[in-house]
Amino acid sequence: MKGSTFKRCDCRDPATGRQYVVSAPKAGEPDRRCPRRRTKGHGSWVARFDAPRGSDGKRRQVTLPERFATQADAEVALAEALTGTHQGVPIADRQITVADYLTGWLSGRTAIRPSTVASYERHLDIYVKPGIGHIRLGDLRSTDLEQLYTAMRQIGPELPAKPSEMLRRITAARHDPARTRRRPTEATIRRTHAVISVALARAVRQQMLARNVARFIEFGDVSAPKPVVWTEAAIREWKRTGKRHKVAVWTPELAGAFLDFVANDDLAVCWRLITLRGLRRGEALGLTWPDVDFERSTITIRRAITTINHKVTWTSPKTKHGARLVHLDRGTVDALRDHRAAQVHRVLRACNDLVFATVEGLPLNPDGVSQRFERLVARSGLPPVRLHDLRHGAATIGLSAGVSMKAISEQLGHATLAFTADRYTSVTDEVGLAAAESVAAIVPRAVPAAAGSAPVCPPRARLGTNRATERIAARASTQVKGSGAAGARTQDRRIMSPLL
Repeated sequence: MKGSTFKRCDCRDPATGRQYVVSAPKAGEPDRRCPRRRTKGHGSWVARFDAPRGSDGKRRQVTLPERFATQADAEVALAEALTGTHQGVPIADRQITVADYLTGWLSGRTAIRPSTVASYERHLDIYVKPGIGHIRLGDLRSTDLEQLYTAMRQIGPELPAKPSEMLRRITAARHDPARTRRRPTEATIRRTHAVISVALARAVRQQMLARNVARFIEFGDVSAPKPVVWTEAAIREWKRTGKRHKVAVWTPELAGAFLDFVANDDLAVCWRLITLRGLRRGEALGLTWPDVDFERSTITIRRAITTINHKVTWTSPKTKHGARLVHLDRGTVDALRDHRAAQVHRVLRACNDLVFATVEGLPLNPDGVSQRFERLVARSGLPPVRLHDLRHGAATIGLSAGVSMKAISEQLGHATLAFTADRYTSVTDEVGLAAAESVAAIVPRAVPAAAGSAPVCPPRARLGTNRATERIAARASTQVKGSGAAGARTQDRRIMSPLL
C-alpha cells in the first residue's frame, strides 16, 4: 500500500467559485492551483493512502481527516495509519470516537447485572465521555487517561485557579450544584480506569486497536483495606479522636450488645441474619417466605433487591456462588417464626410474600435500610461500622467460634477460601491468645518454667562475645593450671607478687 502527503488550502477561484485543485496540470491544460500555495504558512498538509481493495475489487483511497501544520506531522500520521491497516484495523473503525465506541460496547454487555450496567453508565457519562469522548479511538493515548484522572482528582466545590481544559469539560457536563460537589475517591478513579481497560481490551480483541493503552497506567497500592477489629484500645482511640476506620469489625461481645439494643426494632431479625450469617443487604431484603425452611432450619438465597437509578429493582445474586443454602441456628429460626406471626396483622400483598417489607408488603429501599442501620448504631453508642461490615463481622465471629474456613466461605457465598481468608476474616485477641497457648502447649519441655524462678541470664548481662574476648579466654584456658588464678601468665608466686 502506498501513501502520500500534499498541501491543501480552502481558497477558491474568484472567476469560477470552485476550490483550487492540488495536482499539477497536464500538458496543455491551465493551472488551477492556488497562486498562494508557495507562500509560507498558507494552507495545511494532508495525508492520503491506498486502502485494501473492497469486495467489489475497486480501488479505495482514504484521506485522513486531520490537517497538519507541517509535512513531517502529516508523514507521521500517515505511517501510523499504514501500520494500522497492515495490522488489520478496519478503516471505518479509525473514525469512531471514544464516546461512540463506549456507548456501543456497553449496550452489548448483556451478561452483566443491571446494577453493574448502571454503575458503568454513571462513570462513563460523568467522567469519561465529557473528558476524552471526543478523541478518536485510534488516537487515544495513555497520557489522555492520565490527564483524565488528574482532572478527576481536582473536582470539588472549588476548582484550581487555572483549571485544565479536561477539567472544564468534566465540570460543565455535571448537573449537581458546585457547592455540594464532592471529589471522587481513589476507589472511584480506579473503578473508572477498570471500565476503560475492559472496554479497550475488547477493542484489541476485535482488531480495532493495536494495543490497550490503559495497561500502561500505574496506580499506587491498590490493595483492599484490611478490616480492623474494635478492640478496647481501638475504642479508646476512637472516643478520644473520633477517627473511624474504612472497614471495621465488631467483636462477638459488641455484636451481641447491638442485637440486644435492636431487639424491639421492626428489622431485628434482619439485623440478626446479617450479623450472624453474613447475608448481603440485598439478599436479606429479597428473602421471601417460600425461601425459608423451618423444618430444616435453612434459607435459600435465590435473588436480591438493589437500587438502580434510585429505583428498587429485583436482581439475581451478585455471583453464581451467591445462590446458596444458608443454615440457621435455633434462635434465629424462632425469631423468624415470631416475625411471621407478627406479619399476620399487617396488610401484605401475596404477590411478593417478602420476609422484610413495608406495611403494604412492598420491598424496602436498600439505601434507606443502610441509613436506618447507621442511626441505630449511633444511638447505641457502639463504635461505628457499616452495614456491609457485618458480613466481615460474621466471618470473624465464625472464626472465633472455631468454624472451618470452608464453611465460612460457603456461608458468605464466596468463590474461594483464599478470598474469604484475605478479605473478610480477622483474628480477635481471644483467638490470637488461644492460638499462642495452643502452640506453646504442644512443645515438650524437660524443665517447665516456674513462676518467680531466677533467670538463667541476668537482666543486664551482655549476650554474645566478640573475637577479642574469645582470644583472651583461649589464652587463659591454656595458661592456667593447678591453682593459678584465671588470667595469670605464670605459676611462680614470686613473679605474681603485688610488689612487682
